[in-house]
Amino acid sequence: MLSKILLSHGFQKWGWMLLFPFAVLLFANNYMEFNFDFLEFQVREGALFEDSNENFTNEIALIGVFVALFFIAFSKEKEEDEYIQKLRLDSLLVACYANTFILILGTIFFYGFGYLEFMGYNMFTIQLIFIFRFRWVLNQQKKSVLAL
Repeated sequence: MLSKILLSHGFQKWGWMLLFPFAVLLFANNYMEFNFDFLEFQVREGALFEDSNENFTNEIALIGVFVALFFIAFSKEKEEDEYIQKLRLDSLLVACYANTFILILGTIFFYGFGYLEFMGYNMFTIQLIFIFRFRWVLNQQKKSVLAL
């Protein structure tokens, strides 16, 4: 049943190919103030505010990372079976627990703009923890099967 709603295995390869360039773009945009000039548009704020030029490099980078992680996390394996479905569910539960714990710690230790930046990066934690845990357990399982 679960495999019917997963993406085909080919999306996983696309996800891995897209992750690095979009992650680098996101880092460069956030910490080196890198922007693509062609992504700058004039945005009308409304009657009370002045028009302004906005650059959408950050939004493109964020969307690219989200899509890449989505493709990696939610595409089928070459051989999808009940064990892998159970492993997916367990990994998703671990990711949700870990994300909640990280949110609590971040709320305690970060304030002001630091908290906003923390929350910005925390958007990725569920997918990242899910992918890491799922891949790690799957790899450990393959190693134990090969050892027999």
